[in-house]
Amino acid sequence: MYVMKMIKAIVRPERAENVLDALLEAGFSAATKMSVLGRGKQKGLKVGGTYYDEIPKELIMLVINDSDEDKVVKIIVENTRIDKVGTYGDGKIFISNVERAVTISSGKDEL
Repeated sequence: MYVMKMIKAIVRPERAENVLDALLEAGFSAATKMSVLGRGKQKGLKVGGTYYDEIPKELIMLVINDSDEDKVVKIIVENTRIDKVGTYGDGKIFISNVERAVTISSGKDEL
């Protein structure tokens, strides 16, 4: 059975292009990027007297072969972290199985 994975990575806006460039260089050219707002475990950010509960992030999505999962996760982590050990707010990666993919122009199943 042919298995594919959907990778959804929520990253800092200033790191998104680094991630996309590194993925492209590694041969993963198909990706979707969109701007999103959200908050993580910290429930937002307090700067001075102002509390921000919706932080701008970028969502990068791609579908890959199951065998490429670890490679893609490593690329995203290495190109998203602000420093080598990571910092709160660097982001999160979600991985799920893809049951079906249909190309709209041809109407054909791709899996």
